[in-house]
Amino acid sequence: MLVSLPIEKISLRSDARIVAPESIAALEASIAEVGLINPIRVRAVGDGWEVIAGAHRLTACMSLGLAEIDAIVVEDDDLRAELAMIDENLCRAELSPSEKAQQTARRKAIYLELHPETAVGENQHTRVRQVGEGSEVERFTANTAKATGQSERAVQRDAERGEKIYDAAFAQIKGTALDTGVFLDKLKKLTPSEQMVVVKRELAWLKEQNRKGGIARRVVKLADAPLDDEEAQEKQVAALMAAWNKASAEARQEFLSRIDTPVMDRSAA
Repeated sequence: MLVSLPIEKISLRSDARIVAPESIAALEASIAEVGLINPIRVRAVGDGWEVIAGAHRLTACMSLGLAEIDAIVVEDDDLRAELAMIDENLCRAELSPSEKAQQTARRKAIYLELHPETAVGENQHTRVRQVGEGSEVERFTANTAKATGQSERAVQRDAERGEKIYDAAFAQIKGTALDTGVFLDKLKKLTPSEQMVVVKRELAWLKEQNRKGGIARRVVKLADAPLDDEEAQEKQVAALMAAWNKASAEARQEFLSRIDTPVMDRSAA
């Protein structure tokens, strides 16, 4: 149900991500010019409402001094509310690799709790369905890929990172130079105690290099696995999207006009 709600009655979830100032600034400019295009998503809590999706939009409207905001009111329970919040987070481009890993792993835990029949090892063909239960539920990776616009392989990779890396290790590397997919993939192969040893050692080394003004080396001396075709394609698409987002409107228009122009196929040369 779409309604207009008083902003003073709306609160953020206690586990909501910290809003990014640069995103708020961009949203403020957009909302001030054309208004709020996408309503936030809320659920009733006590005598007010709690944001399920749209924390940045709400914060931007608050900064603009607006008294009301358009919202879609739903009746999600705690798990479904958290699931919706995670999906919005995973759709945001500014998530770091460690944040994506933790969010994806948490989404998997929630999804399996809501749909235990999708767990690996569950025989979905012989289990007895309950009265009113719908058709076969999508597997976690397929559902998450559809909800967030990622590939199933990327979803599986992030979930594995989030499940295998110790929370304390994540807390140490988040927002540092170690917060990369390459480092996470190497870290997940270690035991929790080994992970902490490696993280503390590498952070100490980086701190010393910064103090000296030196150039940081590669952190863990293990060979990188070669990229397969799908992963290489994802990196290429990400690079193209990043370049597009940085380009001016004029540059984008010129690019579109050129891309539609046939060029000579040199593959046979």
